[in-house]
Parts: sequence; structure tokens; C-alpha cells
Amino acid sequence: MIAGANNLNELHSKNKALTTLFPYAIWRERDGQPEMLDAFLRAARASMMSGVVWDYVGNFTSTLLHEATPRAIVLVSPHIPWCWLTGGGDFVQLWVAATSAVQHAEEVAQGVVNTLLQIASEDELSPYITVNVWSWLTMRPSLPPVCSGRFRGSYPHVIKTVRELGDIEVLKSYLLLVWSEWDALRGGALNEMQALIREDFGGIGMGHHRVGLIQRLDRILWRLGLGFRYLQKRNPNLWRYELRAMKDQYRQLRNTLLETNLDAISRTLYPVTLLPSILTQVDIHRISRHVYVCASSAVSIASLLEPSTPLISIPSPASSVTELQFPHQPIAQLATIPHS
Repeated sequence: MIAGANNLNELHSKNKALTTLFPYAIWRERDGQPEMLDAFLRAARASMMSGVVWDYVGNFTSTLLHEATPRAIVLVSPHIPWCWLTGGGDFVQLWVAATSAVQHAEEVAQGVVNTLLQIASEDELSPYITVNVWSWLTMRPSLPPVCSGRFRGSYPHVIKTVRELGDIEVLKSYLLLVWSEWDALRGGALNEMQALIREDFGGIGMGHHRVGLIQRLDRILWRLGLGFRYLQKRNPNLWRYELRAMKDQYRQLRNTLLETNLDAISRTLYPVTLLPSILTQVDIHRISRHVYVCASSAVSIASLLEPSTPLISIPSPASSVTELQFPHQPIAQLATIPHS
């Protein structure tokens, strides 16, 4: 009954009683009876307080979790405020080991990603995160409106850490997770993200990644347009000024992606406009039999060079490439060519 209560004040008043039962719930879960731990975690999520575990059992949480199952460790970890944890390297290693042993599932992925981003935001703890743990981001679980990991995970130093992994799928998944109508970007995150969009997603072969990112921003901006009252019902921690900040931030990111996409497409058009004048009949015969060039159709050549970019109106060779403009409509409505 407590876990399902709607009154947050009632839940907060029962935090001490709930966390007193925490050790017993851990032991029951270890013995194959997870019901009490699951109820405890539902109450912790409903209370929207990341420190609900730590407030009353912090003195022996580390010892207790050494006796817990990997599943219990992973599900409890998001509710421990890692920013309060000093000398927590051993605890992070325990958590990393649990992520390797636990079964992949949506609820587990939520817990891992939430905790991962919290740990990554702490300079002392971040080095203990192994590369294989970062791969959990590619599962892209649905994170709750109130999520400490997403809130802390957009700081510039976390962005730099993810970029240094050199994995474009992990980087894209990271952006899709921390971009949200529930949290504004932290510190100088906007500038850092604009830079990585241009540098990491600006390549000619990155069109399908850019489209996915723009679609995500379209959905966020649409939800932000539903208004402050709608959003605050789901995230009581949201402030009105944050709504205005988020609209501005995500519009800027969308514009950066569109500009980057336009730049990538324009780079494919330069050889297109030159081909009719520089290719001789002999040159055309030398082209691979798998590629068909039609000098009168610039679109077909552009699609070969960048098969995943949205189609736009292609000018004639006499037109300037800088005159290209994107249609003023959501990116989801732009036609795309399947990525080969």
C-alpha cells in the first residue's frame, strides 16, 4: 500500500520505517524471495528521493551489499547518492562486477544506466568504470522523469569521458538518454554537445545518426510545448525557468544538427557538379559496374555518396551549393534513403 501511495509527504514520513526493513529485504531477495525488496524499491522510486537508502542505512550499506545478489546491487545502487560516497572505489568495483553478472532486462538496464551516469559525474569514482559497463547505454532504457543519473550525467566532463571511448553508438545512445524534457543541460554542456555534433557526427556517412538525433529533439520540443503544468505533474522538481532554458537549449542543438547535416550534404555535391565536365567517356567506363552514373541526375549520385541523408531539393550545376535550404518541417517528415 505504501509503495503505491500518491501522497509524497506520506511516503517521506515513512522513509525511516521503510529503510529499517532494507537489510531484511536484501536477505530475503538473496534467499529467492524478492517481493519485499521489489516493494521497497517501488517506494523508493515513488518518493523521488535518491538518498532514501543512504539516509538510514548508510553506515552498513557497503557491508550489506557484499552479501546481496547482483540483481539487488544493481537495483538498489541508483538510490545511493554517490556524490556523498567517499573512498567508494571498492564499492564501484563491486557494482561493476554485479553489472557483468546480472541478466539484461529493461528494469536492470534502467538501474545500470542511472547509476553509471551518477558515478561518471564523480571525478574520484569515474576511473573505476570499465569499458564494458558503458555498453549498457546502447540498450537505451526508458529513464523516469526524476533521474539523478540523467540530471548529473550531462556535465561537460561526463561528455568528454564518453567521447574518449571512441564508440559512436555509445556516444549517440548517451545523447539520446540525457536529452530529455525533464532536465536542462548542466554547466557548459550545450557548447560541448554542439562541438561533438560537428566533430563526431559531421561525417558524410553519419546521416542516419543525425536523423535519429534530430527526431529525438523533435519529440522533446513537442513535449516541452505541452506546457509547464503538464510536465510538473510528472516531475515536481521542475522549475518554470528550466522549461524556458530547455526549449532554448534543444532548439540550438537541433539547429546545429541541421547545419551539420547541410554541410555534409553540400560536401557531396561538389564532385556531383563537377562530374559532367570532367568525366570523359573512357572515365565513365572505368567506373565500377556496381555504380551507375547519370550526369543529368545529380540526386542519384548524391544518394550513392551519402545514402542515409535526408533528400533535399538539389540545385542545378549552375546553382551555388550555399543556396541549399532545409524545408521548414520536422525532420521526421523528410524523405530518407535507406542506409545500405
